[in-house]
Amino acid sequence: MQDAKIREVAADIYQIHMPLPMRPSIVNIHLVRNQDEWALFDTGMHTEESVATLKSAIEQVGCPPSAIRKLICTHHHADHFGTSRTYKEMTGAEVYLNPLEQQRVERMQSNLPSPEAMEFFRAHGIPLDEFPNGLPSPASHFGNRYMPVMPDHPIEDGETLHVGDRALQAVWTPGHTPGHCCFYFPHDKVMIAGDHLLPKITPHVGVYYSGPQNPLQDFIRSHEKIQELDVELVLPAHGGNFKDHRYRAKQIIQHHVYRLKEIHDQTHGRSITAFDIALNIFDFGKEKPPIFHVMAAAFETLSHLHLLMYEGKVERLHEDGYIKFVSH
Repeated sequence: MQDAKIREVAADIYQIHMPLPMRPSIVNIHLVRNQDEWALFDTGMHTEESVATLKSAIEQVGCPPSAIRKLICTHHHADHFGTSRTYKEMTGAEVYLNPLEQQRVERMQSNLPSPEAMEFFRAHGIPLDEFPNGLPSPASHFGNRYMPVMPDHPIEDGETLHVGDRALQAVWTPGHTPGHCCFYFPHDKVMIAGDHLLPKITPHVGVYYSGPQNPLQDFIRSHEKIQELDVELVLPAHGGNFKDHRYRAKQIIQHHVYRLKEIHDQTHGRSITAFDIALNIFDFGKEKPPIFHVMAAAFETLSHLHLLMYEGKVERLHEDGYIKFVSH
């Protein structure tokens, strides 16, 4: 294969562009060195091409697998934690993950569709009759692309971790997932941002049957929180690196403020499901969108409805077998 796409983006911090079998087609992971110790931040998805890319990258920078002592992950999703088992076996590294992510790791490996999830989808208007055989379980959907390992160390908010003598701070940023963490290098003023702070897109923030019930509020507060850090370079999981983290965080908050108003307007004087609101406000183009895209839009809509509900701006009703929202 060609040389792996790896480059040094700060002193002894390397960014690796890992291929994904979907859109977005690349996830950025990071390799950090201090003295004779290396740490890998996130893993990419478990595919042959992705594993080959990492092996080529570490060889290119002179990092033997056994020198990677820590595998530190932002969150549990397949493109961030999906190769953790393979890389632990390959390197012997200790695996770090926020404990709120662990139950999600277990759920992602389930071979059985959850009855609670199916009822939750149905109640919010998802047309499950489009799936005569039912929705696939998480394990059947991801298959061998998600090969996680249980973490060795729970990551706590504000905890100081080390790569050799190099200190970094774990910053808990819930919203996209309950236990998502960014990693801040105060001496370098660099932040590995995972999916929390992306330069061009906003990550999915949705309400699901397993909770939490108000993730959008968590997400907005997390963006307020990271503005307190003295960051000069942001290393996101998707897209290019950038500098002004406060400006981008404020942009993302304003996007959701606008979307809250848009969704609130949909509930004026009528009761409506999250699914129907999503069909009205998301631009799916002329073609009938894949149901999974519509589901993601519905649950993102639901996160906005829940924030409005907790602020007392909309009311949640049980009507005709569905959960609907209305404002007066």
